[in-house]
Amino acid sequence: MGARGRGKCHQFDTTTAQGPFALTHTSVTRIRQLLEESDYQGALSRLHYGVNTAYLHDFDLSLSDSGVRHFAEDLATKTRVIRARLALRPWLTPIVLSQLAARYQIEIPSDERHYKIEHNKMGTAAWWITRLRHLQRTHLDTVHRDLNLVSKRRAIYTSNTAVMLFADAQQRAEHYLDNTELENGAGKRLSLREIAEHSLSNPAVRNAEFMVRIKGFEQVSQLYSHVAQFFTLTCPSRFHPTLHTGEPNQNFDGSTVRDAQRWLQECWELIRAKLHRCGIRPYGFRIVEPHHDGTPHWHLLLFTPADDAKQLDQHIRRYMLREGGKGADKHRVKTEVIDPRKGSAVGYIAKYVSKNIDGKHLDTDLEGKPASEASKRITAWARTWKIRQFQQIGGPSVQVWRELRRIRPGNPGASAVEQARCAADAGDWAAFVIAMGGVNLPRRERPISPYREHREIIDFSTGEVLPDDTAWHGGKKAPRTLGLQTPKQVIVTRTEQWTAIKTGGSRRKVAPQGPPEEGAFRRAAPSLGPV
Repeated sequence: MGARGRGKCHQFDTTTAQGPFALTHTSVTRIRQLLEESDYQGALSRLHYGVNTAYLHDFDLSLSDSGVRHFAEDLATKTRVIRARLALRPWLTPIVLSQLAARYQIEIPSDERHYKIEHNKMGTAAWWITRLRHLQRTHLDTVHRDLNLVSKRRAIYTSNTAVMLFADAQQRAEHYLDNTELENGAGKRLSLREIAEHSLSNPAVRNAEFMVRIKGFEQVSQLYSHVAQFFTLTCPSRFHPTLHTGEPNQNFDGSTVRDAQRWLQECWELIRAKLHRCGIRPYGFRIVEPHHDGTPHWHLLLFTPADDAKQLDQHIRRYMLREGGKGADKHRVKTEVIDPRKGSAVGYIAKYVSKNIDGKHLDTDLEGKPASEASKRITAWARTWKIRQFQQIGGPSVQVWRELRRIRPGNPGASAVEQARCAADAGDWAAFVIAMGGVNLPRRERPISPYREHREIIDFSTGEVLPDDTAWHGGKKAPRTLGLQTPKQVIVTRTEQWTAIKTGGSRRKVAPQGPPEEGAFRRAAPSLGPV
């Protein structure tokens, strides 16, 4: 044991361990090493966590995706049986189903309206599949991080298991794209694959649009003589399981990636509220990416009037440093003022954008890893933890920008619409910002906003035309974006309704669809990586 509780260590029986850490020499060696580095209680805690979290209640985290599907179908069936048996005692239904969901760390809303909707959803396999996949990815990634197996010396940014599960999800998505078409009311069909290639699903398209918007904001800042600052915000030491040397961090408190991201979000909420009270309206972009050990940190490119630049830096530092710690002043917040004489904001942030999307135009990342491989691991990390990598701060709605590109030239309407349309069609974000009233105009006062409404359906039994606003589970549907609106008019940009049609393409091989044999859907234990 460590210096605080030295004594004889219990023998670890490798023949009885179960789950993704079973019978792997590297995992046993690593756990033994951790036992030596921890006190008695810490050793037992890590040993229990590293070995027994292969199961979440009766959910085996090492199941293949086919196994997860079968498990989800069983839970959906169990949900329907519970609801049927408790039909005469409806007050027990929310209690029993909440307990069932809690076994898998799923919370059910407590208010009557929402828990009834969730109970309807729980009776479907799709509801369970989504949540079980997420639990599988996050739990396995957390175990790898806690065992110090996610670092630049082992598996950088995220665990190899997370990368493998993400690749599996990509294969499923590719299969869906290749075997699905969209059909409109006139019988016209379009390949979903071709549509995806021209949408933001394509990394090249996403990268190009993001860079256009960054360049546009920079041009606006030059027009108004604003200054640009680049901030890097990191979490306290307690969120980092592994030091840059690859050694375990003694200050680590067991926080997950989600905990670290939530801490950064709470800090930003306080900063944003303070800036609002002070009348400071920055605009720009936020990029989220992982440290080498998977802990998130933020990059903020913010433009402000020169008079507000110092206050912006002070307020950010005040709230980011409210939790002390050794070296916090030096490492928690880094601020760089971008000097246009030395380089542009676009050039400064381009490498971060590329690194987080596809790695194009870069040889290596900041850790010296191949950029293409690094971008895949970063994307897998973001999808595993459902982290939004890019977010615009301030400025007009990008939804309006995209909808304007659907309007054909010469559309009759207000001059503001035509000016904004010309800017959007030309890919000129700066001109679009000006046409929309500038960078600091509140969204409700913008001249153009998205137009949303529910589609209408006909009740053939009565002949009534009703809004299609209720989903099958009893919840309200969100209104769909159908176009744009100004104070004087509505411009419909989406006039057709498309339906997804499965085609008869060859299917990817999957596990047998019949009744599974015991252990038939277990994949080989994921490797923990070199130790």
